[in-house]
Amino acid sequence: MSQGLAGYIIRRLLWTVPVIVAISILVFLLLRLGPLDPVESILGQRYTEEGADRLREKYGYDRPVHIQYLKYVQNLFQGDLGVSTRHQNFTVAEVVIPKIRVSAGMGVMAMVLVFGLGVPAGVFAALRRGTFLDPLTIGFWLLIDSVPVLISAIWAQWLFALQFGWVDLTYGGVFHPNIILPVFVMSLPGVAGVARLMRASVIQVSTEDYVRTARSKGLREQTVVVSHVVRNALLPMITVIGLALPGIFAGALFTELLFGIPGIAREALQAVLAPDFDVVLGLVLFGSILFVFANILVDVAYGFIDPRIRLSAARGS
Repeated sequence: MSQGLAGYIIRRLLWTVPVIVAISILVFLLLRLGPLDPVESILGQRYTEEGADRLREKYGYDRPVHIQYLKYVQNLFQGDLGVSTRHQNFTVAEVVIPKIRVSAGMGVMAMVLVFGLGVPAGVFAALRRGTFLDPLTIGFWLLIDSVPVLISAIWAQWLFALQFGWVDLTYGGVFHPNIILPVFVMSLPGVAGVARLMRASVIQVSTEDYVRTARSKGLREQTVVVSHVVRNALLPMITVIGLALPGIFAGALFTELLFGIPGIAREALQAVLAPDFDVVLGLVLFGSILFVFANILVDVAYGFIDPRIRLSAARGS
C-alpha cells in the first residue's frame, strides 16, 4: 500500500468519528424526545405512576436527556450497549448478536447467489448484444425482479413444500437445508440489477482502445474477453458489492416474517414498535459503522486493483 493511499484511509477513518457521533446524537434525541414511551409499553394495563417511576429510575429515563446520552457514551466505551426493555434483564448484545448471525449467514449466501448468477448473466447478454438472447436474458431476470417477495415467498412455500414436499418449512438453523428456499426467495430478485450493470460495463469496456489493441495482436477472443473485458468490467461491481455488505447484516424483513426466521430485521421491527430504545440505537450505530467501513473498503479495493487510483491518492496527499 502506497503512503498516499494509507494517508487517504487514515483521513477517512478520522472522519468517521464525527459522523458516527452525529448519528448517535440525532437518533438518541429522536428516541428520547419522541412520543413513544417504553415504560408504558412494558407495563401495559398494569400501568401505575408508582410502577412507571420505578422503571424510569431503573433505566435512567428520569434523568435529563444530555445526562442520559453522556451515560450511554460512557457505557459504550466499556462495551456496554445497554439493556433491552422488551427482553428484560438481557443486554442489547445478548439480544441482537445471535439474530445478526442468522441474518448475516443468510445474507452471505444470498449475496454469493446474486453475484454468482448476475455477473455471468450480464456478461452473456453483453456478448450476445444485437441478438434475441440479449433482451431475453435481461428480460427473464427483470420478470423475476417484478414479482414482490410477498407473492414469491407464498408461491414458493406452496409449490416446493406443500406440493412437491422437497423442503420443510421448519427453521432448523442457518446451515440447515431448509434455509435454501428462503435464500433463493430473498436473492433472485436482485440478480436483474447486477446483470444489467455488468452488461452495461462489459459493453463500455469493449469499446476501449486496449481491447481493440489486444484483438489486433491476434489474441484469442476468449482471452480478450476474460483477461481484458470482464476483468476491467468488474471494477464497477466492487462498489455494488461494498454497498451490499451492510445489507448482509440487515436481514430481509418479509422473508424472515414469512418463513419464521429469527433474524435481525424481524427483531428491529419489533424493537421499533415496542419501543426498545437501546436496541434500536445499537442497531443504528452498528449499521452506520458498517456502511462507513464498507465505503472505505471499496476505496482500498479500487486502489489495489487500479494503479491509477493509487497514483491519484498519492497526489491528493
